[in-house]
Amino acid sequence: MTLTLLDIYNSVASQAWSMFDDEVDTQAEFENVLISSINKALSDLWCSTDFPFRRKTEALLLMEGEQGYPLPDGNLVERNVNGKKGYFVSIDGTYLEYTEDVPNSSSEEQGTPKYFRIDNQNIYFYPVPDKFYEVSTEYYTLAVGSDETGKTLYSLKNDTDTIDVPEKLEELFKNALITKTMLYAIASEHDENYSSYKKQFETAYKLLLKYTNGISPDRKVVF
Repeated sequence: MTLTLLDIYNSVASQAWSMFDDEVDTQAEFENVLISSINKALSDLWCSTDFPFRRKTEALLLMEGEQGYPLPDGNLVERNVNGKKGYFVSIDGTYLEYTEDVPNSSSEEQGTPKYFRIDNQNIYFYPVPDKFYEVSTEYYTLAVGSDETGKTLYSLKNDTDTIDVPEKLEELFKNALITKTMLYAIASEHDENYSSYKKQFETAYKLLLKYTNGISPDRKVVF
């Protein structure tokens, strides 16, 4: 099974609720509100923690004399280096040292990069590459899925757009997404169904965490 927007839409539309009975005039308006709620819930759920399935690898191709490059589409994976913050950024298996400042050596010095810093969604290498290098990076992607052509997506628009979740976790993810969507769709804590969906979401989310990150199901859920 693959999670598609149509699958999520149909599941959410079949849930018990009262909000839309009097407040939505047309089917088109209903669909727009529902898809918007799905995407809000998906964004919240996707970025709520560093799910293992969000972890990706991307190679940055460094060119001679070029110091700055765009970061991958998410947060670099952190690593602890003798009590200091580091990241999974390496050349030929050797990790580069993270620095928040320009190293003492001249910013124009060329050689094999040993350091890097991050500024305004770009990554800068020091020394400046003196030839071609391939840098391996690991990061947690912000992309939630893809369309029929394989294009990366950050929100769902078409019925066949899919969510990039391992098959064995699809049902757990789907349950959390549906119940979180209902909280956005209902939009009022005073609605008779709101508290029920909130409890359902908390249960579904804890189960999702348990079977992805190995986190205790007793963990308090905060949004």
